[in-house]
Amino acid sequence: MISLIISADDLGSNQERDRGIIQAFKQGIVTSASLLANGPSFITAVAQAKEAGLPVGVHLNLAEDSALTGQIKNLTDISGQFPGKYKLRQCLVAKACDRVALRNELATQIERVFNAGLQPDHLDSHQHCQLFPCLTSMITDLAKEYGLHAMRTSLPAEAAKDNLDEQLGEELNLYRQLGRQAHATIIQAGLKTTDGLWGMPMLNRLNTTSLCQLLESLPEGCWELMTHPGDHCHQGRSFDGPQRQLELQALISAEAQEIISQRRIRLFTFGELSCAS
Repeated sequence: MISLIISADDLGSNQERDRGIIQAFKQGIVTSASLLANGPSFITAVAQAKEAGLPVGVHLNLAEDSALTGQIKNLTDISGQFPGKYKLRQCLVAKACDRVALRNELATQIERVFNAGLQPDHLDSHQHCQLFPCLTSMITDLAKEYGLHAMRTSLPAEAAKDNLDEQLGEELNLYRQLGRQAHATIIQAGLKTTDGLWGMPMLNRLNTTSLCQLLESLPEGCWELMTHPGDHCHQGRSFDGPQRQLELQALISAEAQEIISQRRIRLFTFGELSCAS
């Protein structure tokens, strides 16, 4: 049996991305979204998620936009702006970040989602920062504290041979290195998760053809597929370009839905997660 959560990351990033995510849920195969509590379009994203009945998780973010709690020593600038994923990683590896301040920021992000009237069903993290050991146990503890029973595993499901270029390959090798222990920590904490995460090598390459190929070859197991659909945002960041629209078209395509039907792939959510690897 193949069970698959199809998640759309970065809800709350901007209104164009949010529109695409909602469309991919209403008209396509997306079953879940990850909500940025500190995202620029958080308020309108919450309203859209409620109206659509879209299941959401909290997309914990220490890399981009501004901290909800203000300046964090050795991480943000004086205005509370996060420094990007590479400087975040440097801070985490050097153990230079204030752990109390980090925990307070992550808890504040979770609470903002609850206070907005949503009931998140899992935690995951922007740029997969949860993979770093100093954060993995912190986030599993927060999940239990806030009554959240599931968490994304950022352990890549694809084989290393599927790395498509050198830079992305280095990223995936890092995720594989850190992901095994992080996956074990999630299980040891008693949280539910999937067997692995598909889609990392398809960053900016997910279209109808590649999505259908993945769905055709998906093995038995309990999985998550990470996607990033959206409408093209002309004024946004480089990641908000036309590729977001290609992902959206793939996720609402008749071809993808037909493969899911033919292979009897069970689409579900973190709230329904019943397997703990």
